[in-house]
Amino acid sequence: MKFIGLVILGIVLGVVISVVGLCINIAVYNKTTYRAITQNNFFTVMLDKGKRGEYELYKSLRRYEDEGYKFLFNLYLPKEDGKTTELDVAMITRKGVFVFESKNYKGWIFGNDRQKYWTQCLYSGNRESRKEKFYNPVWQNRTHCRTLQEYLPSDTEIFSVVLFSDDCELKKLTVSSSDVIVAKLSEADNIVKDVLQRSVSDGLDIAQVYEKLFPFSQVSDTVKQKHIENIGNNKV
Repeated sequence: MKFIGLVILGIVLGVVISVVGLCINIAVYNKTTYRAITQNNFFTVMLDKGKRGEYELYKSLRRYEDEGYKFLFNLYLPKEDGKTTELDVAMITRKGVFVFESKNYKGWIFGNDRQKYWTQCLYSGNRESRKEKFYNPVWQNRTHCRTLQEYLPSDTEIFSVVLFSDDCELKKLTVSSSDVIVAKLSEADNIVKDVLQRSVSDGLDIAQVYEKLFPFSQVSDTVKQKHIENIGNNKV
C-alpha cells in the first residue's frame, strides 16, 4: 500500500508540475509581441503547425526588440492584380527589413531554386514514405519581397530568408540565387547577425515603416478568406 501511495503521489506531483509549467508558458506567451499583434491564444498557436513555426522564429529573434527593432506577422499586402500576398514574419531594422518565410515541416526536403515545386518526403513506418509537393518557397518569398518594396522607401534593403524547421532534413537542396537565404530555424540568429554586419545601409526610420505596415497585419477575416480562395496551387 505504501508503494501504491508513493506512485499516486508521484503522479499527482507530475501533473502539478506540468500544469504549473503550462501556466508559466501561457503567461510568458501572453506578454509577447506575437500575441499582441496576432491576437492568437496560446493553444491556437501550439495546435497549428504554421503559427507555431512563426512563434518559434519570433522567440529565436525577440532579443532584437531590445535594440528597437520591430516585428510584424501575417502581413496581407495588396498586389497589382488585386489579390494579396501574405508575409509570415517581418523584422524591421535600421539597415532594412527581413522577410521570413517559415516552413515548419518535417521529413526530407528536396528541391532547387529553378523548380516550381519542391518535395517533402515523410516516412510513415514499414519503410513506406509519402511525398508531398509544395510551392517553391524561394519564389514565394521573392513575391513577398517584391510586393513589400512598393510600400517602402525605394532605397530600403529587403533581406529574404526562408527557414525550415529543425525537425526536417534539407536532403537535396540547391539554391544558387543571391537574393535569398535558405536555412533551418536554429540558424536564424546567426543569419541576422551576419546580414546586419555586412549591410552598408543604415538609418531606416523603423517607427515610420512599422506604422505604415502595421494595418496590413490587422486585416478582416473577409480579406483573409479571400486570400485563401485566391491561393489555388501557388502559395504566394
